[in-house]
Amino acid sequence: MKLLIGSLWIATVLCAYWYGTSQVNPHQPAGLGSANSLTDAAEPDGQNETASTVLPVDEETDERAVSNTESAHKTVTVDEAVAQTQVLLGDMGWSPTMASIAKAYAIVSQLNLEQTLAALNQLEYGDSPESLQITLLFINRLAELSPLQAIDYVNLNVTGSMQKDGAMAAVIATWADSDPHAALQWYLSQPEDTRQQAMGRFALGGLFSSLARQDLDAAISSIETDFDASDFKAIEYAVSSTARNLQNTEQFEYLLERVQAMDNESALQAVFSNWLAREPDEALARLDLISDPKQQQAIEERAFRSWMVRRPEEAAERFMQRAAPDQRQSRAKVVVESMSFNQPELALSWLSRQTAIDAQPLTSELISRSAYRNPQFADQNLHRITNQDNLSVLTSRVYQSYSRYSQAKADEFLSRQSPAIREQVLTRLKRVEAIRSRG
Repeated sequence: MKLLIGSLWIATVLCAYWYGTSQVNPHQPAGLGSANSLTDAAEPDGQNETASTVLPVDEETDERAVSNTESAHKTVTVDEAVAQTQVLLGDMGWSPTMASIAKAYAIVSQLNLEQTLAALNQLEYGDSPESLQITLLFINRLAELSPLQAIDYVNLNVTGSMQKDGAMAAVIATWADSDPHAALQWYLSQPEDTRQQAMGRFALGGLFSSLARQDLDAAISSIETDFDASDFKAIEYAVSSTARNLQNTEQFEYLLERVQAMDNESALQAVFSNWLAREPDEALARLDLISDPKQQQAIEERAFRSWMVRRPEEAAERFMQRAAPDQRQSRAKVVVESMSFNQPELALSWLSRQTAIDAQPLTSELISRSAYRNPQFADQNLHRITNQDNLSVLTSRVYQSYSRYSQAKADEFLSRQSPAIREQVLTRLKRVEAIRSRG
């Protein structure tokens, strides 16, 4: 059950990312397109029932209630199931709680195959957060009952590349939880161009997460034998998903030994990235045994970048503790880069506490990197920039970022700048426009 709720959460994150980037870039690429139509001869779970069939629903919101259907004391029709999930998730945008997802799933999980398809037919598919959230919930129920039909539904009905990726990732994760070997064989049977697309990459995450939990040897053996050794990216995805589900040093050592024989630097880094988040002391001790200094540095930096996404303050502290005096500036830059996209306020606070570094260029770096996604933060902290050339460049970036969302906000922002900076920004923008017009 935790995996199902987790897969819905992952799909939410992927679709939220798509939705956010589509608002910035209106020229979003088209969807991945329909794959070959897939059918599943599986019979509906239980007797055939119509959409008016009465179904039990538990009113509890915690995870125990999701699996405890015997305690249900309220019934709903399929129509009511659709309506109730819309009430639960319809006003939460991209911020549903685990409790709200679990409660909605407690309703949807009572549907059989015929009813789930009927519910999907009732939904008006759209790319709004609310529509995607609710549709994903019913698609995942379909994946539990008939995974191939769920795949077919996603290919035929879900548009937009990131929406399709998110939905497919959730479907494959759900299928793989019940039958990882069958899900893996489906993936391997797909045409090479389908497997090379982003959909195939995201699908690997759910596949190997489930396979590793249930049969670690099978997961590693599949990576070794079922993938072309030159398909570095697919192997990296599979190894990373496998490593994410390991629990102790013995398992990580075992995976590391097998991965070292693959001659895949990215896969090797993926092992340490996940190991570091799970057992930092053991992972760092093993990392220090790597004899090639360049390889050790590359693995260490990537592993810490990944850890900083999960636990930024702890990871940043450990990363800096391992810095030689002449490495502090470059390592602080890595920390700022890692935090700036999602946690610029935390990065700024962290910078203010550092010693033996030059904070000014790192502050510029932070503002520059944060401006694209968080122009408000960059706007509020431009006063920290003392170099006038840097200030002009950063002001231009903040202005352009605001203009992606609202030209009125962009103009208001520029009106608050000094006359000299405004002139420099406008001159810079005219120069850029002239270059673009030439072609």
